[in-house]
Amino acid sequence: MQKKARFTKIHNLIDTIIPDVISVRRHLHQHPELSGAEFQTARFIAGKLKSIGISPTFHLNKTAVSARLKNGEGKTIVLRADTDALPITEKTNLPFCSTKKGVMHACGHDMHTAILFGAAAILNKIKSDWKGTVILLFQPSEEVEPGGAVGLIEEGVFPLVADAVFGLHVSTDHYSGTVGVKEGVDYAGITTFDIMINGKGGHGGTPEKTVDPVVCAATMVTELQSLISREKSPFIPAALTIGALNAGTLRNIIPDSATMNGTLRCHNREMMDYLTQRIRDMAVTTAKAFRATAEVTFNRSYPPGFNDIGLAQRFCDTFSEYAGKTRVIQRPNPTMYAEDFSYYQEKVPGLYIHLGVSKKGKKPSDAGLHSAFFNPDESALETGIASHVLFTLDLLKTE
Repeated sequence: MQKKARFTKIHNLIDTIIPDVISVRRHLHQHPELSGAEFQTARFIAGKLKSIGISPTFHLNKTAVSARLKNGEGKTIVLRADTDALPITEKTNLPFCSTKKGVMHACGHDMHTAILFGAAAILNKIKSDWKGTVILLFQPSEEVEPGGAVGLIEEGVFPLVADAVFGLHVSTDHYSGTVGVKEGVDYAGITTFDIMINGKGGHGGTPEKTVDPVVCAATMVTELQSLISREKSPFIPAALTIGALNAGTLRNIIPDSATMNGTLRCHNREMMDYLTQRIRDMAVTTAKAFRATAEVTFNRSYPPGFNDIGLAQRFCDTFSEYAGKTRVIQRPNPTMYAEDFSYYQEKVPGLYIHLGVSKKGKKPSDAGLHSAFFNPDESALETGIASHVLFTLDLLKTE
């Protein structure tokens, strides 16, 4: 089949299925579930797959769903969508607003899931256009450590012999109808850490009889920033953030301890390992200088996300032919966000793109990810479906 005819076929199929895809997205948006508790979400996805003739399989305590489409011998492609929501109370006032107080799809995972369902429906309909195997992964727990990707890899659900893996994330940096692509490193690696500072509490009027963990913690926050400014090259992006600092209950009582919780993000794995060790060193030595002690715990470490350059270039060429060159945004810089999709990319060549969801007429980044007002443009669903289908057909094409 000629490319033009294939593109027209894909476009027409998307037009046919988009009402059902929107319905799936809105159902998921109304019924969000937190990481590790995506039971109803998984059952709903499985039911929708069955309705279009695809047999689902449950994993990870029935919070994950996979399915396999096969048409003869050929390459194996994995398509992945994350399914979990966030602990946020929605404030969009949409007619399909979340029905669960304190839980919201504020990161677009409802969009991702609906898009993968739509792509699966189309690929299942046009098997004559491709040869090989397509594995669908509806993955839970992207938002919390250690991430659902680890479980699917450990259980053997993610095939280590796959030829490529593809995924996307909604982005308010770009308008609907566009996709952003970054060759090479695209997402930061991340390590989360907790620091417990143990001192000696007492009366606020007799600080000399105490070992004040609050003053120690305040100094430690600023000292840790010197790791970024003085112990790494300015040409290696990295960010160290203390997002929570807790100590004490009353103004006139010096507490026994203080806790700090932070993240380290970096695009270079070796520098990330170095800074991780230096966080521990600096916390311990700073505490000692204040006659306190520090316990440092590192909780997770996502590797940087690396987009295979060949896959990125092929996708950009194909999508440009399908939608026009202006619809492909070449992102100049990687993001400091982290994604457990990077675990898949460590195993097989992968591509993770940014799906524009900002409405025309609005400034990009208005009500961005993790906002209670986050409201992505649903017209982006069509672009997301096309991206999955085009990527798959390009690698599994029969011609």
